[in-house]
This record gives sequence, C-alpha cells and structure tokens, in this order.
Amino acid sequence: MRGLIVLSLSAISAMGQGYNPVAKQRAPESILQLPEGVRRDLIIRQCVVPKYNVDVGTKDQAYTEGHFRSHTSVDYVVVCHIPTRKIQDVLIYSNTEGAWNEEVISQGKFDLSSHADKCEVTVGIATSRYILDHARAYAPDELKSLPLLDHSGIEVGICEKASIIYYFSKGKWLSLQGAD
Repeated sequence: MRGLIVLSLSAISAMGQGYNPVAKQRAPESILQLPEGVRRDLIIRQCVVPKYNVDVGTKDQAYTEGHFRSHTSVDYVVVCHIPTRKIQDVLIYSNTEGAWNEEVISQGKFDLSSHADKCEVTVGIATSRYILDHARAYAPDELKSLPLLDHSGIEVGICEKASIIYYFSKGKWLSLQGAD
C-alpha cells in the first residue's frame, strides 16, 4: 500500500509540473493528404503542423481542403507553427497555373515554453449559408448585402474565443465574427 501511495504522489507531481500540449507537432512531409507542392512550401517555411489531441478519424483541425476562392478552385488551409520564431500562421494554398501559391490569412504567436499561453488555432470549413447568415446578423452594414456566395469560407477557431470567418469576395479576403 505504501508503494502505491508513493507512486500516486509521483504521478500527480509529474502531471502538475510537466507541460501537456494540446497538440503534438508533425513534419509537413508526413501529411500525405496535402499536395506535394504544399508540403514542400511548408518545409521551406520551417513549419510544423499541429496534430490536436481531440482529432479523431479523418477529422483534422490543423488543415482542410475546400473551395475557398471560387466554386471551382481546390484550396488547402494549413495551420503552420514555426517554433524557432514563435509564429502560428494560417496559410491558404491555391493552385494557379500548376503552381501552389500561398497567402497568410491569420497571423499569431505561439510559444512552446512552459510558461507561455498555449492558445492554438484550428481551421474548418464555413459554408456559404453560414457566412451569409452571420453577415446578415452580425456584420457592419456594408457587409450585410453580400452577393450570394458560390463557395465556402474558412472558420479559424481561436481557443475559447469566438471564431473568425474568412471568405474570398471581389478579389480580396474579408472576415467577420464567427461563433462563440
């Protein structure tokens, strides 16, 4: 019994002191669902991609594929951590004329040290209906009259804060408040 108590106290002490990450880091080349050109650019940028502990099955909240620029485009959104520079970006990749071009749509900081805030972002698809409903309900007047969208947007979740929806309209990325 005495050995069991010592073992339990050691486990509690180790749990209290150690950092238990929300995500593990993985190399871009390990994500075969991403096109080779996207993986290559992530490697050049020195990105690692988080693998969240809550991801199950095929659901991965660190990257997604969709039609984000138009209803015919095939685009990828990826969360990129660059630990050496304490950066956490959300990148969108679009294939134009056979090459993958990227844009940073959300920039943030991420620090792996034990004393830092571990706020990690997630990405998902926001349907055109969801975007229009939110624009009508919450957006400033100039965004309430959005034309009908024929493509999806990107929902960027930020820890326990309201998400931000990014969508492409009239040649530029716009954003509006998402769900809490």
